[in-house]
Amino acid sequence: MAASTVSAASVAALFVVMLLVVLLPPSPAAATSGPLPVRCAKKELSACYCGRTTYDRQELYAVNCTGTGLSLKQSMDVFLNLPSETEVLIFTGNFMPELPTNIFGINSTMNKLRFLDMSNNGIEEIKGKSYHHVPNVERLILNNNKIGLNGIGFHHPRVFSNFESLIELHLTNAFADEGVVNITADLHEVFLYSNLSRLAKLHLEQNKMSVITEPLVFCPLPRLLDLHLSNNQLTGIDFDIKCLPHLRFIDLEGNLIRGLSEEQFSVLDSVQSDNKSLAIDLSNNPFSCGCNIENLYSWLRTTKVSVRNSDSIKCRQDFPKNPLDPYAAYRNDCPTPIRTTLVDSNHGGHKLVMMFVFCAVIAFLGVVVYVSRFGLKRLRPEFNTSSRKIHYTTIGKCEEQEIHV
Repeated sequence: MAASTVSAASVAALFVVMLLVVLLPPSPAAATSGPLPVRCAKKELSACYCGRTTYDRQELYAVNCTGTGLSLKQSMDVFLNLPSETEVLIFTGNFMPELPTNIFGINSTMNKLRFLDMSNNGIEEIKGKSYHHVPNVERLILNNNKIGLNGIGFHHPRVFSNFESLIELHLTNAFADEGVVNITADLHEVFLYSNLSRLAKLHLEQNKMSVITEPLVFCPLPRLLDLHLSNNQLTGIDFDIKCLPHLRFIDLEGNLIRGLSEEQFSVLDSVQSDNKSLAIDLSNNPFSCGCNIENLYSWLRTTKVSVRNSDSIKCRQDFPKNPLDPYAAYRNDCPTPIRTTLVDSNHGGHKLVMMFVFCAVIAFLGVVVYVSRFGLKRLRPEFNTSSRKIHYTTIGKCEEQEIHV
């Protein structure tokens, strides 16, 4: 009897344990796949995390110093004491207004480093030999810094010369605001003397670029595939792209383009013909209604260039609209007639309103015709009777007057 009681109690306890295992959520350590980040062992790296992790869909050894707020001296201590097996260095949110020469050391052994992210560090100047012994870096990210144009270009044209394997260069919102007009001339010097022969992706978004002072700015990048220039202040494709034999994508979304010339359309078509796979994004640009948007729509109907987000391309009216002819202000300036198929950002709503008014007018005219045709017929007998009464009364009065005389 006692044995059966013990057995029943054991079964009950086992059932409770199994129920808890099923119902209770797993611990964070159990739910996390892969090794958890741990603090780096070296004293100089105590603010950072070291270890193998998944980055760019690969398992790599990474050192992560994100948001550590390190000073320039503390930052240099990190760079000079990095583990030789480091493949990924994420060093963001620190304070490094100037990158000294040989930040990884004169006798650096960083030959395994492939991904380097130095965004948001307040970098204002990069010296010509700041990056040394980085032959295998494939991706360099310098977004959200304040690099002055006196810190690169003619002063330090070989700033990226040691990145022999560089494939991606990210310079989104990377430059100081002052002197930004001349940015393309300085970048041309950097690209020309840095020998970025393998660079395939270039990001230059949000840099307030408006004037291309050097049309050949991107020509020293012979293997460039993707050119990202969105959210700048460009007004057209005023830079040479014929010199880029492998170019496959131009991102011009969110600029100040009001229209493209026939020559620019021809250049895009010729590059497409050579490369066979050119794509472009022109969305969120303030194309003006009339000739500019007409020429663009005509090109869209015939070109083999892949225009991304073409359905969202709208135009903005420059002049007050004539409700009877919205494009009257443009007709005298257009080399070809404006077709009625054009639409601007509000034309869809206007079209619906006009159709509604048209239908209402047609319905009203129908009612009028109906009343005129059938209503007047019913009134005609009463009208005739009244006419007779009035006629006879008049005759009677005349006769009565004659009798009394």
